[in-house]
Formats: sequence, C-alpha cells, structure tokens
Amino acid sequence: MTTPQSQFASAGEVRIHYTVHGSGDPLILLHGGGPGATGLSNYSRNVAALAEHFTCYVIDFPGWGQSSKNLDSFGAANPFINGARAVKLFMDKLGLAKAHLIGNSFGGAVAYAMAMEFPERVDRLVTMGPGGAWIEGEGMTPGIFQLLTYYSGEGPTREKLEAFLQNLVFDTSVLTPELIDERFAASNNPEIAANPPLRIPPGATGPLPREMFLSEDPRLKSLPHKALLIWGHQDKINLPAGARSFGVVPNQQTVWFENCGHWAQWEHADRFNQLVIGFLQ
Repeated sequence: MTTPQSQFASAGEVRIHYTVHGSGDPLILLHGGGPGATGLSNYSRNVAALAEHFTCYVIDFPGWGQSSKNLDSFGAANPFINGARAVKLFMDKLGLAKAHLIGNSFGGAVAYAMAMEFPERVDRLVTMGPGGAWIEGEGMTPGIFQLLTYYSGEGPTREKLEAFLQNLVFDTSVLTPELIDERFAASNNPEIAANPPLRIPPGATGPLPREMFLSEDPRLKSLPHKALLIWGHQDKINLPAGARSFGVVPNQQTVWFENCGHWAQWEHADRFNQLVIGFLQ
C-alpha cells in the first residue's frame, strides 16, 4: 500500500494526523488503544480494498501516532467519550457532515460513543471486539492490564510490547520481529510516556463500578444506526462474552470469526473486507 501524504486537522492544542485514500462515501477508520497503535498500522490489510468503494480517512487518535498527545484535553472522565469528541472535531475541521465508522477495540467503543453523543454525524457502524463491555464475574484481562500499565515502572520495553502483542492474535507466528520492532518504535515515545492516553485511573482500587462501562450506557438500546459487530472467538483482550453486553444495539448484526483473536481485520483481512464492503453498501 502506497502511503499518501500525512495531513493534520488542528484546533488549539489538538492536532489529529490523518491520511486519505480512495473515493466515494466517507468512511473513518478508528484504531485500537494498544501501545504503538496507529491508524495505518491497524488497517494496513484493509485500506486498499475499502478505498475502492469509499473515501477512507485513517486517523491517529490524540495520544497515539503523529497526533498530539492529549486525549484527556477533551474533558470527559471516560476515554471513549474523549475519543468521540476527537472524531467530531476531525469531522468538523474537514467539513464532513456524516460518515461511516469502523472501529477496532478502543476505536470500536469510540464508534459507539460517537453514535450516542453525536448520532446525526454517524451513518453505519462496524465494530470489532470493542472495549468497555461489562461482563458479569470477569475482571480485567491480562492483556488489558498490560496495556494500562505499559508506561508504568521502567516504561516501554520491547519485551513488554511483545508480551502484549501475544494477546492480539490467534496465530502468534504472524508476530514477526519486524512487526514487533515497528510497533515498539511507535510506542517508545517520550511524549506518550509523559501522558499515556489509557492508564489505570490514579488512586483506583478494585474493579470499576458497572456504570463506568460503555456497554451499560442506556442510550445503546435506542441507537437508530445499522451496525455490524465482529468478534473473534479467541479474543483474549476483550473477551467474547462482551458481545452479550453490546448486543442490545437494536439494528445490529453480530458475526463471529473462528481461529481469530483481537485483530479480526488483520488476521482475516479478506473475509473482513468483503463483509464490511457488503454491509456498508
């Protein structure tokens, strides 16, 4: 995939990095929240196929990649709401009245939050293993703990990054040294370490209250948008049981991927691309 020229949407201290691909109805791709994540790395196996049908806007959330490192500047206690406010700012700056959204993990939760906070700006939704799901009797998965504590202690290391990536895929043989090195380089940024976008809340002890989970927002039950929820049966980051919590969205279809971890769009790119193109069209 040829990388288009980097562009930036800015307002005050917020700067959102993005690239544009293809033509057609607008489609915004929202990446996950793991260390070293960026829009282009999360969707490297999808953009070319999707760009044949849509104008794809691939962004880095504030806090990641080449964007400013200030997700918390949007003022909400919930990072998913802050992500939604960032997407709205991006759309406002580009003059996008409405767009389809695709979101993986953190980006999937942001897509739901965007639909709840700014419903008139969202067309159709595709989410993959979204974060923020309440699961009765389950605590934080090891992968989520690794994500939230990556910048703690001695800070970023390649070993910590590789241990986290082991949780993302069903077939760990695809985690090449080159992929690990690229992701570690992106994560090892002093600006991010100084203000990690996702971390355990200061002073937090014990599990978060149920009402803090995005899936428990009562607005989900009345979303008018058509939605497609994709989940890998072997997802070790956001457990498949979370699909039950997000299953309250009225006009939503749920599709399960077998032999698939948290990176559905990456591990099963061809199936994912065909499914999503058909749904969005």
